[in-house]
Formats: sequence, structure tokens, C-alpha cells
Amino acid sequence: MSKPVLYDYWRSSASYRVRIALKMLGIEYETVPFDLLAKEQKSAEHLARNPQGLVPALEIDGLRLTQSLAIIE
Repeated sequence: MSKPVLYDYWRSSASYRVRIALKMLGIEYETVPFDLLAKEQKSAEHLARNPQGLVPALEIDGLRLTQSLAIIE
């Protein structure tokens, strides 16, 4: 199993919520940062990952999860 990948923005409270949950659970993960001010989350690559064009998104072995509360659950 590879490390989960968290696509996030450092000032996003939703992303922060997921980072806290991952840390509390002791889950190691990689981060791919997005600059929301530059609208990087609206790139074609990210829209393929999350059609809503939002962060956070968490990818675990090809499974893609979006929305912070759903990810935490």
C-alpha cells in the first residue's frame, strides 16, 4: 500500500481538518499543495481528480475521496 496523497491548500480550514485527522490517526501521507489564489484547483488535472474543483482531496491506492468530513469519516 502506497502513502495516501492529500491535495490541499495550506490556508484551507477543510484541508486543515483532514491534516489533523491524519496526524491523530498516525497515518503518514504525502501532500500536493495547490494555490487557490492562482486557481490551480481548477486545472484539468485536478478536475479529473475532483470534478467540483475543490480541496481537499485524498487519494489512497487509486481511491479518490473528496470533502473533508467524508474523508475523515
